[in-house]
Amino acid sequence: MTPVVRDPARHPDVAGAVAGDVTDADAVAAVAAGHDVAVSAIYTADIDPTDLYGAGTRSLLDGLTLAGTKRLLVVGLATTLDGPDGVKLYEAESFPDAYRPFSLGRVAELSALREGSLDWVVFTPTMELVDTPGTGAYEVTTDGRIAEGTTTYADLATAILDEVTSPAHHRTQLTVRTRTTP
Repeated sequence: MTPVVRDPARHPDVAGAVAGDVTDADAVAAVAAGHDVAVSAIYTADIDPTDLYGAGTRSLLDGLTLAGTKRLLVVGLATTLDGPDGVKLYEAESFPDAYRPFSLGRVAELSALREGSLDWVVFTPTMELVDTPGTGAYEVTTDGRIAEGTTTYADLATAILDEVTSPAHHRTQLTVRTRTTP
């Protein structure tokens, strides 16, 4: 396992972190070499979301392909899913305009994944992603709709790690929800 961040000096708590840039395919290939699976949980406020998630995802896919990495697992965004009325959450009239560019960037990410040839899975938490202890149990749905309830960071991480060790989904977006009773 190789944790990758833009500036390891800013993340002394991440043991073994190396420098990398998701927007540079050659840099991605260099750090991904020898790895079968990559996990992407990228965010920065200093790059336009469409560039980061659209063009950046294409660079990430190109770099992973160059490295021979076979799978990409991505932490997604709930607003890209359908609401109860079948309308994408970010397209709803009541959705705040200030958040729309970020959601559109994540839509560009999904488009780039679908256009690429790499095997991928997007793990999308519910609208309530919380930093409380996980239950150790989660459920996934693949219907493209937002799930009610909460998702803990711990249970989201468990779902991703389970997919690393036992691949069960391919080229799809999942919704991950914490089960209240394990």
